[in-house]
Amino acid sequence: MDFKQIAKNFDKNKKVMIENAVSKNKHHINNFSKYHNISLDIMFAEWHVLFPSHKQDLNCSSCRKAVVKFWETLVEEWKTKTNKKTKTVGSKKTKAK
Repeated sequence: MDFKQIAKNFDKNKKVMIENAVSKNKHHINNFSKYHNISLDIMFAEWHVLFPSHKQDLNCSSCRKAVVKFWETLVEEWKTKTNKKTKTVGSKKTKAK
């Protein structure tokens, strides 16, 4: 599965929950140089729901990085999809000669 297919399968409530978790985690990392525990728990729980056969350990630093990176990338996918929908098509301007 690619990111677009995975991004399509989430309902609005889960999207908001993941977006909030990623945002809080980024803010916490910027301020304290540590992961936000509650956000990390949410991201790992949703990871295991989405990929039950790919177990990631919360105590493994590379696993944490991979899971956080995955959710950050997915949130970016949702944002670009939303921006494409809200973009209006305007008339093309012509250059004066």
